Amino acid sequence: MTQNRIELMQKRLSRRKVLASGGALLASASLPAWAKSSSIYDAVVIGAGLSGLHAARLLEEQGLNVKTIEGRNRIGGRVYTLMDIPGKPEAAGEFIGANYARMLDTAKRLDLELIGPDGIAPSAEKYYRIRGETILGDAWPSHKLNPMKGDNRTILPDQMLFKLSHIDNPLSGRPLDDWIKPEFSRFDIPQSEYLKKYLDFNDETIRLMNTVIHTDHMDNTSALHELRRYAVGEFNSRVAKAQPDKPAWMQIKGGNSRMPAAMADSLKNGVDLNKTVHAFEDDGKKVRIYCTDGTHYDARRVVCSMPQSVMRQVKFSPRLPLRMEKAIDEIDYGVSIQVHFLIKKKFWEQDGLPQSIWSDETFERFAVLKRGENQEASSAIAFINGNEAFKYDFMSDAEVAQYTLNELIKTRPSLEGALEPVMVQSCHRDLHGAGDWVFWRPGQVSKYAPFMREPHGNIHFCGEHTALMERGMEGAFESGERAALDVLLNI
Repeated sequence: MTQNRIELMQKRLSRRKVLASGGALLASASLPAWAKSSSIYDAVVIGAGLSGLHAARLLEEQGLNVKTIEGRNRIGGRVYTLMDIPGKPEAAGEFIGANYARMLDTAKRLDLELIGPDGIAPSAEKYYRIRGETILGDAWPSHKLNPMKGDNRTILPDQMLFKLSHIDNPLSGRPLDDWIKPEFSRFDIPQSEYLKKYLDFNDETIRLMNTVIHTDHMDNTSALHELRRYAVGEFNSRVAKAQPDKPAWMQIKGGNSRMPAAMADSLKNGVDLNKTVHAFEDDGKKVRIYCTDGTHYDARRVVCSMPQSVMRQVKFSPRLPLRMEKAIDEIDYGVSIQVHFLIKKKFWEQDGLPQSIWSDETFERFAVLKRGENQEASSAIAFINGNEAFKYDFMSDAEVAQYTLNELIKTRPSLEGALEPVMVQSCHRDLHGAGDWVFWRPGQVSKYAPFMREPHGNIHFCGEHTALMERGMEGAFESGERAALDVLLNI
């Protein structure tokens, strides 16, 4: 934020304090009729995920009358602790990084206890299923299916995407918002092309790296998006190393969902659930927000945290600028499905193999979670990522669970009778989520990223997809903060 912008905000906030005291009656007399109504909010925030809740809290702290509404029947958005499953696994928004300054500060303010990764991370014991062969980790460096050369042969398949993507990263050590600068637009090409052109990786290495990618496919993912993702990861590592007395990754004790729940509880006007927004009407003085249950809300300003893929179904009057409409139509979110299981018997003792699996087959990852007492196995989870997940759109949740279980048993017969499916979780299959997190296709960063934070009339946008510096949960906080400041500067 520039100094001029800070000074302008301070002047506006000082004016708000005057209005809240002796000058309030005089100011009220000059307000238009609609603004005097008690049903008119200073701001309505759409979405009770981390970005919306953070924006709402910041606006309330400055004295605004704020209402937050949410389309789901729960608080938290993509942060979702599965409280009814043993060990309370996180369905999304799993780890809080050492660099998550806003999130860590909010946890402190809300008296939420943080715990380190011990006892909450998936089992580190795993083996690999590659091209139909079962491979133990110790055998991989010399295995015939290992496509890498030299020292890279020691990199295990599940570590390839992260470690190899760091090699000669042009964004490494640069300011975190450099990724949208024109000088890096040459990397706004397919990730697979970048890996071949700049790092000279062969097709099989790229195929294995693509196995667990959260986007559609490397051929359809901007390398600049991936380079930015790993540059942020490197930044977290540097912050963690500078604080050796603190864990690099953390969670909220009792489940990460406790944070959005506490944030919502702190709001004066609370959160209205089951309020799916289908239209906005901005007459220049106020915005009317229409919900599918027939209700509406009026506000001087709106903070909208909807994912872009959800906004495709929403009517804006006046219409959004053409380039914003195109961005909403074209930009997508990562696709993944989780199938959660109860463990009915210790199948790993029957076959003598490690508990978890990393695979290039249908399910891609199968992990035993050790979140029970004394880090005992508590439940298990299968992940399906990327374009492999699209076929599940033709199945019900029950069919997804049974199909995935059948595929697991084909690979590992000891799983017969060992697992009981209890839940299918997918942001992609969620009407209000429409995917994991934003990913940029080749060419989209250069085309759309620089203006994704621009307001439309009295409507301001936030959400992880609009963050410039951080990603994930901290990106959501960053975006909510920026949207709240924009509202305060313009109200």
